[in-house]
Amino acid sequence: MALDIIALGTVPAREAPAAASEIDYAGRAFWQCRRFIDLLRHTLGAEPEGAKLRVRRTGPDFDPYLEVVVEFDDANPAARAYANRCDREAPTRWDRTAGTASGPSPVIARKAG
Repeated sequence: MALDIIALGTVPAREAPAAASEIDYAGRAFWQCRRFIDLLRHTLGAEPEGAKLRVRRTGPDFDPYLEVVVEFDDANPAARAYANRCDREAPTRWDRTAGTASGPSPVIARKAG
């Protein structure tokens, strides 16, 4: 089983993601990623066998960065098709009927300095 990954970003393409300069960036970015996964599932349906939406964090050698990825079994046609739909058909704006996960307030706060 060969697993491939497609990075989808932290939020829909036409929305503003959390910035590393924000207070509680990691918490806010994780909340945005979870909300984006909810939106993808609401819009495109649940992942088929062989595909999984998840939050990925960069390694400790870089500034922390969180993003949504879809991992999929390249040998599974349904999983590959779902991953491609996530990449090509992901919503570009938040849908108010999806993404109701509780989390930090969406109010943006910036670090002083």
